[in-house]
Amino acid sequence: MVNRIPTDQDCRNFLSEGVDVVYSAETFYNPNLPDIARRYGVKTILHINREFLDLRDRPDLWAAPSMWHFDEVPEPRIFLPVPIDLGSFPARSPSGEATRFVHVIGRPAVRDRNGTADLLDALTYVQTPIELTVHCQDEHYVSALLASRRIPRHIHLNVRTGDVPDHAELYAGHDVLLLPRRFAGLCLPANEALGAGLPVVMTDVSPNSTWLPADWLVPAESRGSFMAKTRVEVYSADHRALAAKIDQFATDPDFYQKAAGIARDLAEANSWQILKPLYEKTFADL
Repeated sequence: MVNRIPTDQDCRNFLSEGVDVVYSAETFYNPNLPDIARRYGVKTILHINREFLDLRDRPDLWAAPSMWHFDEVPEPRIFLPVPIDLGSFPARSPSGEATRFVHVIGRPAVRDRNGTADLLDALTYVQTPIELTVHCQDEHYVSALLASRRIPRHIHLNVRTGDVPDHAELYAGHDVLLLPRRFAGLCLPANEALGAGLPVVMTDVSPNSTWLPADWLVPAESRGSFMAKTRVEVYSADHRALAAKIDQFATDPDFYQKAAGIARDLAEANSWQILKPLYEKTFADL
């Protein structure tokens, strides 16, 4: 084990210890690792982050965690969803109605990736009294956005900053996750919310539209693009449509109860129990 960016010699030391497959997420940390591994007869798999896809990595298999721009992932490639750890979330019964919403930012990403500004703007059009809790690890980010916005009196807004000891705490006591994401593929807060039994309201763009129910999604318009390692399109949720979706969850108990059941089914379908054999087969077939 080394506590630094691994050198070529670090890679050789590691690969000479009877390793069959090296799996890494987003990066190998040393771009030479796949070539060194081939000399040792070791296979490599990289679970990509499409924004930072680097063709110089050259693994034996590229794994995409979502279908976002899947056709642009180099061959050989596989769609390999990230499993949801159901054991991290206590069993719960959904409330009779959905009035407690949560928005998770984490550490703010470029271009307001999780759509916090869009969500705050949409609150102007929400008709139903609700409670919204916003979690952000940056103590200044949300307050800066709120400085130029007025939140209606019937919206009880809680802003919580800093870290939490257990990610399950982010979703406890809430009914629905609001995440009008502007871009990106894999979304771990969406996975976690489903694991906690919460429906997830997102923008109707890829990859959200490939796996979430259509009636959880809200229309979004293109707002241009930016360059990371590759070009990334940016979208903005329709504020009135987002508000209407919040009102629908808050005022239609049957709709919410059905959605909560679907959330549990989606979490089960993407659990470690279900996806573990796919991972084992993927590694064995390399």
